[in-house]
Amino acid sequence: MVSTKHVLGEFQGDLEQAATPEACMAVMRTRVGHLGFRNVVYGHTPNPRDIDGPLMPYQRYSSIPERWEKRYREMNYQNHCQIYRQCLRRGTLPLVWHEIWERFGLDETQIRMLDEAEQCGVTFGISVPIYERGRGDFFGAGISTDADEAEARELIDRSLAPIFQMAHHLHQAMTGLGVGMPPAAVTEKLTMREWECLRWVADGKSTWDISEIESITENTVKFHLRNVLKKLGVSTRAAAVAKAFRLGILDL
Repeated sequence: MVSTKHVLGEFQGDLEQAATPEACMAVMRTRVGHLGFRNVVYGHTPNPRDIDGPLMPYQRYSSIPERWEKRYREMNYQNHCQIYRQCLRRGTLPLVWHEIWERFGLDETQIRMLDEAEQCGVTFGISVPIYERGRGDFFGAGISTDADEAEARELIDRSLAPIFQMAHHLHQAMTGLGVGMPPAAVTEKLTMREWECLRWVADGKSTWDISEIESITENTVKFHLRNVLKKLGVSTRAAAVAKAFRLGILDL
């Protein structure tokens, strides 16, 4: 069985060869296709102010059929999409589309929107919200499948972890090519202990694992990793790993 680390390493290598945002999207679509998904959307929302109020159209890179993208813009469906609003709430965990809709329910417009999306093969999926500190911009990656409900639910359950990591690698590649904003420069160098903790995170180690390996307390590990997040200007460990690879702080 091919390890997740090996797959992510190949994916990162492919992204590094991509010279344009469109090429990055093509890499992502190919990779999620291997997992059983069909389409990818990557979006950027500059510093949203009123998450519960009217939302302006946002920058989107998408492999979803153009007729759905056109309809989405024409109907201002971003204002009716609970998934998008939840992505803007500074969460960091993947959002499973059908779970969001089951939690909030549907009004008439949302029912029509989802019916139209289904006709374009955009039915079940996962979104990964990504918050960039500094300017307060929000980014997000979404992947979808047109599989039937039973198959889609099973596919999503087993794919949450790799999709989460891939989304953060895609984000670093896209911003590195100027989408939204360039990645912030690392103004402070990581200490050796901070770098070691980050390297173990990249290897899939937990806080407890790292404390045992480095012979330090779990609170000390958390302290070092908080410093890493601050220095790299990111909000999660996964984002820190992705950005560190992109900046050459970590090697495959």
